[in-house]
Amino acid sequence: DEVEIVRNKEVELLNLPEDLSAIRCFVNTSPCFKDHRSCFRVFSGEDKVSLTPNVLLSMNRPFIFLRDSLSYQSDGSEKKRGGMMYDGSEAVVWCSLPSDQNFKFCSSVMDDMPFAQLYLGVDYDDDYLEVELDVESINKLASLNLLCHEHESNEDGRTRCQYKIRTDDLNAIQTIVSEEALKDEQQTLIKLIDAAVELIRRDPLNESNEPHLVLLAHSASCSVVASAISSWKEQQLQNQQSPQRVEDLLHQALTVVSFGNICRSFCDGPAYIHISMYDDPWTNALGAHLGNEEGIGGGQNAVYFHAYSPYDEDLQTTASTCSLKSHNAHNLNSCLIQYLCLVMRINGIQSFRALYDSARFVDPTAILDINPKHFAVNYINHGELVIPPRIDDELLPAMIYATGGDQWLWDNDDESHTDIDEVLPDEIEARSHLEESFGYSVFEEIQETCCQRVVKS
Repeated sequence: DEVEIVRNKEVELLNLPEDLSAIRCFVNTSPCFKDHRSCFRVFSGEDKVSLTPNVLLSMNRPFIFLRDSLSYQSDGSEKKRGGMMYDGSEAVVWCSLPSDQNFKFCSSVMDDMPFAQLYLGVDYDDDYLEVELDVESINKLASLNLLCHEHESNEDGRTRCQYKIRTDDLNAIQTIVSEEALKDEQQTLIKLIDAAVELIRRDPLNESNEPHLVLLAHSASCSVVASAISSWKEQQLQNQQSPQRVEDLLHQALTVVSFGNICRSFCDGPAYIHISMYDDPWTNALGAHLGNEEGIGGGQNAVYFHAYSPYDEDLQTTASTCSLKSHNAHNLNSCLIQYLCLVMRINGIQSFRALYDSARFVDPTAILDINPKHFAVNYINHGELVIPPRIDDELLPAMIYATGGDQWLWDNDDESHTDIDEVLPDEIEARSHLEESFGYSVFEEIQETCCQRVVKS
């Protein structure tokens, strides 16, 4: 009883939202990040506050609670309910590390779109970690330049090699070495998918107006999401359900958006949107993209959005895959999220499912009497979506500058690192490109939302 009283007093000290007061006794306030793995973050001003998925999914309408009460909402988001790129029809879950602040900046870039955060993996205090690996694992990691060689020593006639592993890359390494390390996270995702599919079974026309589930993941986190979906699908197939029925349910219930994925095991079923840069060495080497044998491994009917980053001269060396942060084409905050924002803003899209449906749409009545290659301006079409031909070299760099994405660039000491002033425009040029496409005062509007600079943690 005394322990419970102390715990209740600790919870009362938290600045919890009013709609969480009824379940405050279930809030996890452990000071260790590892205790928050596979839980949903509670935005109370503290990083180490979370809610277990069992509590969430025991509610009558869990996705409405997830959207309205467990999602990050800035002051601007609360006033305009997500802005021009969010219509409230989706519960968007960002799958990331506990201390990852990407989603907050991404929310501002997406005009204050609300995001919930599901904690994946573990954060580490030191820059390097000591572990023991077998020969097969060492060879695999060494082939990807993920090991930093320290020294060799001879003990009892045996050569002992010592390496260092960057903790920044450890979550990518986990997906290569062992899936067991992320089993808890997979179980949470499986429960979420179960709940989303059950809603479709009960209410296929969504007459109850429940939010649609969307999972967002960047880089190594995509592997965890893909593995969880595959595990859920295998469980359903073992229950004698037909593969087509299972995939149809997944397609109706779930949308998955990947940024710079390094995974080629996305199973068929969900509506996949894969966003990456042509010059991203990690996605090119390990991920699902159109250049990889017509996008093999990205899931059936997946939608791909590719462009060239402004950093194509950034690190074109043999060390370009030595770290997940070796090339800014893989950088979510300084490239990928701005590209997604441009595609949705240009086409007036207000949800990720609408983005997928528009990209997949084929107009049976559209018959051209002239080859598009002869047009004066050759727009790149994804279904109903229009992608301007100058999005790579004009709009994307301008949007990165306007949103403050240059503040999130990864620092590289390589001699081939291009000066930032040479790859991104100045204010006058950025303003010119954006106002030409979106109208006057758009530059100020974007800066007002994004450039109350989100401080990097």
